[in-house]
Amino acid sequence: MWRTPLGDECGGIATSEADTGLRKDHAMHEFETHRIRHAELRRAADRERLARAAAGARRAARREETAPLGAPGAEPHTDRPRRHRLPRTA
Repeated sequence: MWRTPLGDECGGIATSEADTGLRKDHAMHEFETHRIRHAELRRAADRERLARAAAGARRAARREETAPLGAPGAEPHTDRPRRHRLPRTA
């Protein structure tokens, strides 16, 4: 890879005669959009974290309900088998 000349090394930064006011506003708009999106993602992550914590608390409460005194609790078993009884054929 070659080194890209910087600023004064290449004779200055190219400028056009067009009005650049929109670029500044556009950059600010992109920055605000980024901040809004970042805040949304953080809120979504917080909601998911809270939902996982609530599910874990409910699971722990169920375990304590079903456990005999002094014994660690366990989830009640269902009639549904964990695996298929017969392996699938090719």
